[in-house]
Amino acid sequence: MIKLIATDMDGTFLDNKKQFDKSFIDLFFEMKEQGVLFVAASGNQYARLYQKFLPMSEDMYFIADGGSYIAKGPNTLEVFDMDRKKAFLAIERVKEHYPDFKIVVAGEKYAYARKKDHLTKELTTYYCSNKLIDDFDEIDEPITKVAILDPNGDIKKNAGDITSILPSGLQIITSGNEWMDIQRDGVNKGLGMRYIQEHEHISRDECLAFGDQMNDYALLNSVKYGFAMENAVDEIKKLAYGITDSNEDQGCLKIIKKALRKNKEQAANDLLFIIKITMILDIK
Repeated sequence: MIKLIATDMDGTFLDNKKQFDKSFIDLFFEMKEQGVLFVAASGNQYARLYQKFLPMSEDMYFIADGGSYIAKGPNTLEVFDMDRKKAFLAIERVKEHYPDFKIVVAGEKYAYARKKDHLTKELTTYYCSNKLIDDFDEIDEPITKVAILDPNGDIKKNAGDITSILPSGLQIITSGNEWMDIQRDGVNKGLGMRYIQEHEHISRDECLAFGDQMNDYALLNSVKYGFAMENAVDEIKKLAYGITDSNEDQGCLKIIKKALRKNKEQAANDLLFIIKITMILDIK
């Protein structure tokens, strides 16, 4: 029986207009009735995710900033922040070697971009709690990730190059064709999933997840039923338990409906089994 469903957002659960189909609302309350937990797992900011799912947010889990921020409803459970000195050293090295790249620094509460980088659109698209600053040394809160915009879209080549200049203990995770995230080594959506699984005493065999990009690799690898979208990159499709329709064709909702229907069937069979056993015991 499925007890937890987790999904990436952009390119997976959300359509290309960054919206979810309203039929999900009924599915969400059906999940709640069955005791199935729902997890929004994204590279996006917690505040943005929480806002998007209101008023359902209070009954959801969130894996935000690519696994760096874990929350249950309005309550923060864990923050896997970066070593501050290493984060700023990574920023300096990226700016030195790739002066055309743009940077957004995600903090525990706010996301920051430099005014001179003209990233207002990108900042407000992905981070509803944000600040424009003159330079990153103004940041005085824990840093969860450093997001890098590669304007050339050559994500695979440049991600490898940037990895080679990072301080020890940091890693690069790609997201789409233009963005890559620097995070603490070992931090990813899979880490967030394992945290929630342990917190709720749910096994990986009772979990279902969806993804489309390489930053979803660890997420899908942390569950038995990991589904890739039709629009997913090949590496994710090869890893997946199955492939569903694209984000534009509501592939996630189709699988969720099937999972909830099977849960009902299994619950009915379990109830019938209990009734039969009770009758046998009564006879004896």
